[in-house]
Amino acid sequence: MRYSPTVVDHFLNPRNAGLMRDPDGVGEDEYEGCGDLARFFLRVADGRARELRFQTYGCGPTIAAASVASELLVERAVEDLVNVKAEEIEHALDGLPEDRKHAADVVAGAVRAAALDHLRRRSGHV
Repeated sequence: MRYSPTVVDHFLNPRNAGLMRDPDGVGEDEYEGCGDLARFFLRVADGRARELRFQTYGCGPTIAAASVASELLVERAVEDLVNVKAEEIEHALDGLPEDRKHAADVVAGAVRAAALDHLRRRSGHV
């Protein structure tokens, strides 16, 4: 099988998809090779991501990667999200085919951007 059962499950049943009203941080990233885009919204309390929601446009693995990241990264310190790696997301999906690894890269980039946005807002440098 080309995709793991985890990828298929998160693609068919995405968790935490959709907009967030008044988020504490928003970030996005895009893979120009195929136009995949991921946008993440963070709700932060006490320096931790209490809720992550997302919007994605692109292939099934990108949707699955965003879904798994929204569960995997909840309760993490925002400072940790600034350094989230694509490999951690890919590992949580039980791997991705070589030609779909960009899905984890796009999602990790969007999470990092959302965390940085929150830190800028918090410091008053919007």
